Amino acid sequence: MKIAIVCGIFFPIPGGAQVQVHNTANKLVEFGHEVDVFLYNPTDIRSNDYKTILISKFLSSLVFFFKYYLKIDLSFIFEIYFKKIIKKSKYDIWHFNLINFKSLLIINTLKKLNQKIVVTFHGVDLQIDRKINYGYRLDKKYEECLLENINNIDLFLNISSIMKKDLLSLGIDENKIIHLPNTIDINKINRIKGLNKKIDAKKLKLITVARYDKNVKGYNLVETVAKKLFDNNVNFLWTIIGQSTKRLNDKKFIKENKDLFNIIENIGNEDEKYFPNTKIIKEYFNSDIYVNLSRIESFGVTFIEAIASGLPIISFDSKGANEIIVDDYNGFLITSDSLDDYVNKLIQISNNKNLLDSKRYNLTKTIERYDLNLVTNQLIDIFKNI
Repeated sequence: MKIAIVCGIFFPIPGGAQVQVHNTANKLVEFGHEVDVFLYNPTDIRSNDYKTILISKFLSSLVFFFKYYLKIDLSFIFEIYFKKIIKKSKYDIWHFNLINFKSLLIINTLKKLNQKIVVTFHGVDLQIDRKINYGYRLDKKYEECLLENINNIDLFLNISSIMKKDLLSLGIDENKIIHLPNTIDINKINRIKGLNKKIDAKKLKLITVARYDKNVKGYNLVETVAKKLFDNNVNFLWTIIGQSTKRLNDKKFIKENKDLFNIIENIGNEDEKYFPNTKIIKEYFNSDIYVNLSRIESFGVTFIEAIASGLPIISFDSKGANEIIVDDYNGFLITSDSLDDYVNKLIQISNNKNLLDSKRYNLTKTIERYDLNLVTNQLIDIFKNI
């Protein structure tokens, strides 16, 4: 097959959707398919077997500006542009990931050109949380354009049941929705497994991997959680990896207790074919438990990275997290909103690490359904059956 993938946001901006597009596109090529990934901005990716194509910034910005600000439809410009692309490449399927306003306009154009269109929403493009001002759909113009284009989409792939509920709430026929989760390259994890594992019975080693966002990712809680652990005499080291996480160094408690933290601004993928980078995987292996403080997740790619690395997860019982994490099975869900309950569970774990060891087999069983090879083959079957 010849497959076109359109990604609303791509590297160098890190994120779960970007990881999924990159890994899946590489795997599709590995399985013998031709893949072009269409982008709105240049990328720094070097480890791609797929081809990257920049969508004309001038044309996309022009069509966007007139539609968004003036409500004038210049889609005929897109039709001329994409008609040439289709004539040359003859794609079997167009797969849109992480939808933005421009993507919706392109979907409208491609449907006029009789193209087959599959969409995977990844969170911010579908979910809404007014408390933390989260979601593109808070923009009425985006919401209107989304609703206008729902019927132009042939199939929706939902990465989690919470996302399926959001799709159904838009009036989408359930028969047009297929569950296909995010994935992890389990083979890569297994090749690295155990190489750097450091056993330290006296220290609780925490890890969090997420870009800095104080509300959505819960980074405004890090200092409070750490101080409570410190006040309760917990001997811990907290590794925090993600774009702009150096901002945490300005926090008073963190600044005064740098030995309790290992804050890494970001780890790129260098020339490795599949994400995450080996250095990040080793950080997972050197940790005891994954700490999630996010308020909302569509899926949580770092959850399956952690689980594949043998780490139980502690999290509030929040959207997205509670689909992967099962309390006292592969992690710990704090059903209250109490930060004290959250910290008390960490204290309990620190005092009895057997609570973590008892989850190892369950972690192995959990991760099987998220294997990159397995899910990519399922995706190929879906494409063939449209």
